[in-house]
Amino acid sequence: MDVSFLELQEVCKCYRSRRKGSRTEAVQGVSLSLERGRCLGVVGESGCGKSTLCRMIAGIEKPDSGGIWLEGSSVREKKNRQKIQMVFQNSLDAVNLHLNAGRILSEPLENFFSMGREQRRRETGRLLELVGLSGEDAGKFPRQFSGGQLQRVCIARALAAKPELLLLDEPLSSLDVSVQAQLLNLLADLKREFGLTCLLVSHDLEAVYYLADELAVMYGGVLVETLSDITALDRLRHPYARRLLSVHDGKAGVERTEGNPLPGEAGRACVYAGRCAKADGLCFSERPGLFGREAGHRVACHYI
Repeated sequence: MDVSFLELQEVCKCYRSRRKGSRTEAVQGVSLSLERGRCLGVVGESGCGKSTLCRMIAGIEKPDSGGIWLEGSSVREKKNRQKIQMVFQNSLDAVNLHLNAGRILSEPLENFFSMGREQRRRETGRLLELVGLSGEDAGKFPRQFSGGQLQRVCIARALAAKPELLLLDEPLSSLDVSVQAQLLNLLADLKREFGLTCLLVSHDLEAVYYLADELAVMYGGVLVETLSDITALDRLRHPYARRLLSVHDGKAGVERTEGNPLPGEAGRACVYAGRCAKADGLCFSERPGLFGREAGHRVACHYI
């Protein structure tokens, strides 16, 4: 049997608060796969579990149940540390503010490769130029860069390890629109040049559409729709996915309505039932599975 490059099976993650005596099901039974050289966009509003999913793939957090494999081996195995690299949302939080850019880029080179000091210096210069900066920027400290420039440093640091899977967790959300466009172009160029396999997490369907090859829509910790061809967005059918699409087309906003269930509070019900105009008794008593409606297209809805 063929093994997918990245495979997730029934992955779950729950957070418990001892002080409040509550629990939140951040990720609930997510299964998906990604082939080498492809980019999967995972989209959904804040709190839907997409960043938690990304951190579990990176091995930063451990699933409560289920499995995540890279070419058949657990992502938490030591041999996969170099193969999986991540670019985080807040670049200032992702770096040591007391190290200059050259030292930040040298760390993965020291960890994963046998390089002398002069070789590392040349390589850090090459990496900075690769992401549109200058080799002379190696002497700058994080607070001397703009937000977009520092995110370029973080992208260069991820590439320094020569990863096989690049995880992008909301890498554009804290940046100006013009800077977002520049970084999207950079990421698209790097993906083509190096044949990168990527997973892009975002609340912005437009950014995902630009970079990704396929799409997964999350709500309340659950995958509600997947599409293997992102150019066919008009095929999206889940009510929540349709709302995201309306934002992409500039028709409406996607905001959580007061009084509707938050992720992890829906119990056995469909996680979207509290916001869906078509929900009935079945939706509030039984959670739908993610079933194929046509080739390369799965939807979790009782009535689609």
